[in-house]
Amino acid sequence: MEKFEIRLIAEYEELKAKLDKLNNFVETEQFEKLSAHKKSLLILQKVSMLTYLCCLNERIALIGDE
Repeated sequence: MEKFEIRLIAEYEELKAKLDKLNNFVETEQFEKLSAHKKSLLILQKVSMLTYLCCLNERIALIGDE
């Protein structure tokens, strides 16, 4: 496996862990106590992270297809 492929997989795993933490946070009372603006920004961040995660996943799936 090439260095960039190892970095790509590591980036995926790190982002997945962060997204899991954010998903857990938005289910808490602490999240509910935030202002509507802060909540909407966190939801936007969550969606953006998921989009990025899907992109990384697709790139990983293509490893070896070149």
